[in-house]
Amino acid sequence: MSHPVYLSSSHLPRMPEGSRNEWRGFFGHGGELEANAFFPLFWRALFGEGDIRHARFIDSYDIDDEDSAIEREECLEDFGADAAYPYLVTDKASALTRLAARREAVVAAIGERYRPLYEGFEAWTAQGFADYILLRTEGLPDVADAEPWLRAEQASIDRLDDSSLIGNLMSDLSRHDSDPVWRLAGIGASSDNPWPTPELRRLFPDPRQRKPRKEGSAQPAEKLRSRPKSWIDPVLEWLAVALSAAATLGTYFSTRSMWLALLVFLCAAFALGFGIVKLRGPRS
Repeated sequence: MSHPVYLSSSHLPRMPEGSRNEWRGFFGHGGELEANAFFPLFWRALFGEGDIRHARFIDSYDIDDEDSAIEREECLEDFGADAAYPYLVTDKASALTRLAARREAVVAAIGERYRPLYEGFEAWTAQGFADYILLRTEGLPDVADAEPWLRAEQASIDRLDDSSLIGNLMSDLSRHDSDPVWRLAGIGASSDNPWPTPELRRLFPDPRQRKPRKEGSAQPAEKLRSRPKSWIDPVLEWLAVALSAAATLGTYFSTRSMWLALLVFLCAAFALGFGIVKLRGPRS
């Protein structure tokens, strides 16, 4: 099941409010990354516990957006007008300061091989986001009750020397089919400022896009069966047929015995067939 969360560029120091029709101008002003039902480690490195804010569910839809009218009515029925959920927001300058300050601790926890990915994420953050960085959590299941978990996640970012806090993450990264970009930093969909960059994707390939391994070379017998015949092959085959027939007819006319003629035919066919196989031999 999909529970998308987004790390979004914003010009606002808070979540857009549908009661002010702020969603209509929200998108298209910077990068956005996506994850599913979890916060990638590098996202958490952007924020502090003090960056937790709250937004009303009903404000996820612009009040004047006719296309969202049905969803807004359903939201009112499900949550009411005042129910809220936690999210994270910070200014870009603070986020970049935290990324730099936490770099060595994060790399020490996950391994030196992921340093280029972390540093690439730092560079992309500096270019890809506007004044504020917004972690939109409304897609999470039971997000209204997520604040204790959210605080615990953010508190753990400064205690990565405790291996138990990232044990599951390291187990996921060690799997052969795991995409470290997705697990550590999420994936971007913008064609103007793609994440990951092509350089990073070459360093950390997506296992879902790896070419299938080529099959090994065919067995010798299969190679022999696939080789084209020489012009001499049909000549030998017709010669064997003619000799077998001649021996059979000669036996029959001389003995008038059908059984003896059949026995001669079988023996001649076997002997000539074996001889042709040995004569032709393997061809390259």
